[in-house]
Amino acid sequence: MITIIRLKSQEHKEKFCDYIMSQKDELQKGIEGKGRLLYLSKRAKHEDVSLFIHTLDPDVLGDFIADHLSKIEHITSTWVINMIKPVFYPLPRDTKNMKRYTITLKVFPKNLKDVYQNIATAALPDDLKMAYVAYTCHLFGDCIQFSILAEKEEALKKYLADVINKIPGVLNTTVNLIERTMPLVSYDEWRQYSSNHRIVQSWDEELMVNQFQQ
Repeated sequence: MITIIRLKSQEHKEKFCDYIMSQKDELQKGIEGKGRLLYLSKRAKHEDVSLFIHTLDPDVLGDFIADHLSKIEHITSTWVINMIKPVFYPLPRDTKNMKRYTITLKVFPKNLKDVYQNIATAALPDDLKMAYVAYTCHLFGDCIQFSILAEKEEALKKYLADVINKIPGVLNTTVNLIERTMPLVSYDEWRQYSSNHRIVQSWDEELMVNQFQQ
């Protein structure tokens, strides 16, 4: 399972992301053979950082949070979001002119599957690139999260208004700019790891590996 663990700090907020990155080797040792840290991201205007991690079972994840993450200096709280049925998409090598956003959707329950499938198979304009989509069900009503790279924020807003908000069952969209994304796995490491653990067999491994070449 791939999980997003949001870590919050009340102190040293501006340097918290760098501090977590400085601990990445020790954190990986704490889960060695049982899971893999994938990447760290920071949402603009939020005091938390998001650690994306794959674990082999929920007990491993619980022990990792209690034994390692919760003991990192300055952490005041954690929030766990499971990515259910995630789909990752290939991205261009050069994304320096694009910004990454995450969009969470509040969806009417009976429309959940149709909304997910609409987003997963959508044909985006050339100036937008889908990074991933997954069920998350992390809040009452907030059931789906996806990430898009956009050259211009206006293009994203237009796509959300003209396409996403008009999908039957979509009740609300929340957009967050991702100001930093830091990979914690190399191309070769991911290729070997994903092959060993057969992570979500429906994924195309070549497409998944491309995520970690950025």
